[in-house]
Amino acid sequence: MNITDIDDKIIIRANERNILFSEMSRQMENEFFKDCESLNIRLPTVITRVSEYVPEIIDFIVKIIDNGFAYVSNGSVYFNVIKYSQSDDHTYAKLEPTSFGNLELLKEGEGTLTSENATTEKTS
Repeated sequence: MNITDIDDKIIIRANERNILFSEMSRQMENEFFKDCESLNIRLPTVITRVSEYVPEIIDFIVKIIDNGFAYVSNGSVYFNVIKYSQSDDHTYAKLEPTSFGNLELLKEGEGTLTSENATTEKTS
């Protein structure tokens, strides 16, 4: 099972609570596993946490930048959907194959919140 135990939202919430991100993440992870047990869901035999692979993730992102499919702006890295889609042997379908070729979704980009996501984002 893959667990995202570090991201911007987790860091912000941990800072607000004046605790380490890892402490907060582990608390939430433990609650999740307790809920799984209550629902008779078998627990995973292997757990992969993002925080345990940060150097590998950085190396991977650097390769994407070096290949010209991402760029750095204001301290963040952004995937260049249009450039990736225009390159040979690549297609980008915004996480669902049926959206391949939908230029409106390509223009929107991954970081833009749609109205459905905006409601979810504000409450989480």
